[in-house]
Amino acid sequence: MNWQLPSGRQSLYIKMITLITKAINNGELLPGQQLPSERQLAELLKVNRSTIQRALNELVSSGLLTRRRGSGTWVSMDKWGILNENVNWRTYLAANRFGDPESYLKQLRTLESDPQAINLAHFNIPNRLALPISLNHVSAKQLVEQENHVDISGAAVLKQQLTERLSPLLKQPITSNQLLITSGAQQAFYLITQGLLSYGDAIAIEKPSYFYQLTLFQVAGIRVYGIPLLEDGSLDLEYLQQAYYKHRFRFLFVNPNGQNPTGQMMPLTKRKELLRVCQALKVPIVEDDPFGITNAVSANRLVPPLKALDPDNVLYVGSLSSLVGNQARIGWLLAPSFVVNQLADIRQQMESGMSIFPQIIAAQFLAQSDLAQQIQHQAVRLRRKQQLMQDALQPFVDQGLISYRLPVSGNSLWTHLQATRQLNVTDYNLFLKHRVLVRPDFLFGSHQNNVRVGFANLDSTQVPQLQERLQLILATL
Repeated sequence: MNWQLPSGRQSLYIKMITLITKAINNGELLPGQQLPSERQLAELLKVNRSTIQRALNELVSSGLLTRRRGSGTWVSMDKWGILNENVNWRTYLAANRFGDPESYLKQLRTLESDPQAINLAHFNIPNRLALPISLNHVSAKQLVEQENHVDISGAAVLKQQLTERLSPLLKQPITSNQLLITSGAQQAFYLITQGLLSYGDAIAIEKPSYFYQLTLFQVAGIRVYGIPLLEDGSLDLEYLQQAYYKHRFRFLFVNPNGQNPTGQMMPLTKRKELLRVCQALKVPIVEDDPFGITNAVSANRLVPPLKALDPDNVLYVGSLSSLVGNQARIGWLLAPSFVVNQLADIRQQMESGMSIFPQIIAAQFLAQSDLAQQIQHQAVRLRRKQQLMQDALQPFVDQGLISYRLPVSGNSLWTHLQATRQLNVTDYNLFLKHRVLVRPDFLFGSHQNNVRVGFANLDSTQVPQLQERLQLILATL
């Protein structure tokens, strides 16, 4: 970061507050990152330490920074926990908080088009492993007629397929008026923020979690707080309860089935404990289940979703992405009918209704008689990819340089780097330098020397080069 005070006539401590606040908004300073010491800041900015102390004290009071006795000053892990009383223009700028050319995500996205890069950054399956999806036996005239008569909450033909597929998984009868069809899971989350939350409301999410990368919460002025995820894939319930009484969460967003990024599955006993706590606190749950439809079609009954255990207090979100990747952006929200009606109406008012075309395609896809066999074949191919990644990483496991746990679901390994110190944001630039594209844990709200390594895109011809590059990276960290 460029430690240089902005120009202007403001007092020095105001300039310093402006500098740090802007750096946090732009992603130059990330949650959990340590600031230089007061002495170092005084030297860098050429101001008195008393000025530094005054500015830092105000930023700590506002919640943007935290202090750890004997350790220093850090950017708050709850970056989104503070809102201004006036219009908070930071929430609008936050939608582009990764726009800085030097930011990790900006560089990663640029390198994705580099043919020399080994892309292990993605969680979803690539197109070559996605199940084929196509439109059959529907004329243009029929599409137009259905488009004119489709309900604002989604096409009846798709809802019928989903009710048949999901009812056994969720162990309850599902009616079409409980389903809202969306253009992917993220639109479901967005509609929840617009229809069920207000500016300034607080929500809880897992930490680490891919929810940290969804800027829609911040842009909507929602305060986001992370609840530590335990080794077995469950939440720290004591921490959750303490945080609730401090922040009064309106919702808990969780991803208990093949959690992203850890790949873990919350145990049944811990699911029941979580539901009991949330019922006592009167906190509803939004359950994201990206592999729900896969489990439903293939009759895979690992652990019942939260929705199956508590139909009344859980909103259930799913999508087709685990099967078809990005070929069809179709998702759904299962909720009480009056919630579905309200959210569908909000979407309609925003002039962003769902087109009938992808819904018809999705309905035909789900109606295939051999879909379970296709899913089984896809699973075999993904297991081969996972084994290929395990073989590639084994030399580094043997050397004690990395460790990982196999995912219960998902297409990535949550890999721990056995460094002798806590890595900072700039350390992970080594991966970019050597064109190994991974997602470090700071992108998921955590700082524990972990990276998410996707294996679905890995090709056997890349393994020797991947091992060579990893050896250079891990030897430097």
